Amino acid sequence: MKIKEIYGTIRGAVTNRWTLMSLVMLLVTLFSVWYGVWWSLIISLPLIYDYYISRRIRGFHHRLMERYRWWRIAWAVWCAMVFALVVGILVHMLIFRWNTPFLLTFGVVLAYALWNELKVNTKTYKWLYGWVHAILFATVVATLVQLYWFQMFVIPTGSMEGTLLAGDYILVDKVCYGPRVPMTPLSFPFVHNTMPMNPEKASFSTAWERSYRRLAGTGQVERGDVVVFNFPEGDTVIMEMPEMDYYQLLHNSSNEYDVLRRGRDVEERREDILSRYTIAVRPLDKKENYIKRCVGMPGDTLQVVAGKVVCNGAMEGFIPQRQYHYQNIKSGGRRLITDAEMEGMDASTWSLAHDYAGSCALIPHNPLSRWTLDDFGPVWVPKAGMTIALTPENIEMYGRCITVYEHRSLRQEQEGGVTAYYVDGQRATHYTFLMDYYFMMGDNRHESLDSRFWGFVPEDHIVGKAKYIWFSKDPISGDIRWDRMFTSIE
Repeated sequence: MKIKEIYGTIRGAVTNRWTLMSLVMLLVTLFSVWYGVWWSLIISLPLIYDYYISRRIRGFHHRLMERYRWWRIAWAVWCAMVFALVVGILVHMLIFRWNTPFLLTFGVVLAYALWNELKVNTKTYKWLYGWVHAILFATVVATLVQLYWFQMFVIPTGSMEGTLLAGDYILVDKVCYGPRVPMTPLSFPFVHNTMPMNPEKASFSTAWERSYRRLAGTGQVERGDVVVFNFPEGDTVIMEMPEMDYYQLLHNSSNEYDVLRRGRDVEERREDILSRYTIAVRPLDKKENYIKRCVGMPGDTLQVVAGKVVCNGAMEGFIPQRQYHYQNIKSGGRRLITDAEMEGMDASTWSLAHDYAGSCALIPHNPLSRWTLDDFGPVWVPKAGMTIALTPENIEMYGRCITVYEHRSLRQEQEGGVTAYYVDGQRATHYTFLMDYYFMMGDNRHESLDSRFWGFVPEDHIVGKAKYIWFSKDPISGDIRWDRMFTSIE
């Protein structure tokens, strides 16, 4: 048999309607069971069978089109709206760049599409509509892959150097920890929280929000994993300074911004910020994506001693690309050094650059904290089901976990000279955590804003595990880093 005949036989078998139907039914069944909506198979499987085999719905639609004018008009309006939604967005985004009202562009494109559907149906319109169908199909498939399987990210900063460099394009596995079901489903595809070419315009709507839910995964977060997660304090953003942490600026009165030095207390500084800057409030899954290494698991007691993480009494494992700033005692100069270089060095010739590390702000409200990036702790990492006593020190450390992440009301009152705490209106002396939390740190230990500053990462903020670098480009020179492409992340 000739190669051409073999190819034709294989192609015929693959494109056979029964083969395609079976494949689609299998994928839909697996996804429905995984998602926990197996009952939807009662509707979806008959529809798939009809689409590929019986085609009764299509025939019924054609009979209605021939018999009833109102059906033709309703179908024309539907097709025109689909066309206007896709083409209108593209035209508005590429030409007007979101500086004019979208409804105007949508209305013009809708009128053109409706005129074609009812009167003309020109060749140009048919050609465009073919592309609309292709774009819709590609968007749906790519969105499902990105939401439930894997997603691409680009590293914007050097907080994970030398493991990851700014300009690395990475693949993040979501199945590893179990993909998180979208909590803000009404969102523009392929962008995170702002529209293309207009960073001040939100790309999502909070008209429909869902509670946290995670599908079954192949594993769970482990100590040492490089994890992508939503920035815990990213619920409030100063749009003019998106790179800054709103809460750190709010509670730290000794910084370079006049807006914070002007206020005598936190409330005055808050009012000053609100009067001067644009504030964006974002839901959980639309907070900025961060990437760090997990160094503390739920229930761990963690401490940093001379720059090294000590977890439950055991020293952190060797990470060859982890780097620090060290100061040479003899010369007084500072240089970069990795774990691999530090092995075998004479400790009498160098010291941690504590002056560089500065003050650690894990407890930003406490001016008496003397922790630094290289020496702080011990810190207990909250774990679901475990209980802590409600004390001023614990409230300082875990108050945000209780109120913001676990959505419990917490207030304190003075009763007979004793501080009493009320959780959800009920007096309490202890609190039991509802979620697991993680402690994350960047591998570039002196150039990373991580859990040492803003605290713990709740389990519902976890996005996925960083697995591979598939492309890398130096953001300054523009050179492609060929040696980093298609390498795994350790």
